[in-house]
Amino acid sequence: MSRTFVITGLGAVHPSPSDAGSPWERIPDAALVKPPAQLRHMDRLGRITLTATTLAWEDAGLGAASDDALQTGIAFGSGYGCLPTNEEYLESILERGGRYGNPVVFQNTVTNAATGAISMVHGLRGPTATLCSGWAAGLEALRFGCQQIEDGQAERMVVCSADSLQPGLLARLGLPTGPRVSEAACALVVESQTSARGRGAHRYAEVAGSGHRGGSLTEQARTLARAVKDALHAAGIAPGHVGTVFTCENTRKEFDGWEHRGLHEALGAHAGRVELVGIKETLGESFSAAGTLAVMQAARALDMGRFADTGRPLSSDWVLVTALGGEGSALAVVLRRCSHA
Repeated sequence: MSRTFVITGLGAVHPSPSDAGSPWERIPDAALVKPPAQLRHMDRLGRITLTATTLAWEDAGLGAASDDALQTGIAFGSGYGCLPTNEEYLESILERGGRYGNPVVFQNTVTNAATGAISMVHGLRGPTATLCSGWAAGLEALRFGCQQIEDGQAERMVVCSADSLQPGLLARLGLPTGPRVSEAACALVVESQTSARGRGAHRYAEVAGSGHRGGSLTEQARTLARAVKDALHAAGIAPGHVGTVFTCENTRKEFDGWEHRGLHEALGAHAGRVELVGIKETLGESFSAAGTLAVMQAARALDMGRFADTGRPLSSDWVLVTALGGEGSALAVVLRRCSHA
């Protein structure tokens, strides 16, 4: 990477952290922002995504649409996208007939509806992308956003990920028992170092490198190892620099086994010395939002030099975040503490 990317805004909505309760939890409606009148018909995915991105936008110190709107884009990642909305729309047709499809619901059945809503609310006219690519889509969106800045297509990207949940969807997906499932949306504002410094923005952390690999379902550990090695190479560091890994483990034995074997293959002997942090222990499995939530927590820890929940100091200025898609994809992101000199 020839340019430096920094995280300047953080925003998220999710159920209150808990390790008990129902098998799946949704974000309380009271936590969602009231959308502008022209967007009052957004579906749940659009509303939770808009809420998270608005929080990140405000946290980054960005006001109304600026003169450089063409230089700000959006990268949105989702595991299941508007599938719940499509289910709702088709169920009404099956129950009442093709003439009775709800046009208000129909407008949200396109995959990029949430991305368009964010663009309209914040007046963004830069490059946009909607990645509906599985559980690792959040980190994939972050990687894409950095690539857009690297290629000079934008100076700033709003990176967000979310999945809305319904009991019917979860039943049809046939998710294995084990992890508690939670709905969540998370957003980051990522921009070039030059842009951030020029407007005096607070910089939480630097995105130093990323890796994205795909492979066979029988080789998920090796796929993750390759993604981690690519991320470390892009960041220009050896495994020994990494002090903490924010993992994607979710209490599923097979899934967690892939994670541990992949880290040991990529980090070698150092894997036994790094501190592992699993955010899903308290927040649950939030699919595409999990990777972005992990980046948010890692960025906060790097900014403070310690873990927010325990106050323990970080052992290194370098943090690794991982995500497994469960369908053959794996991503890894290396974050570094910013120098505020």
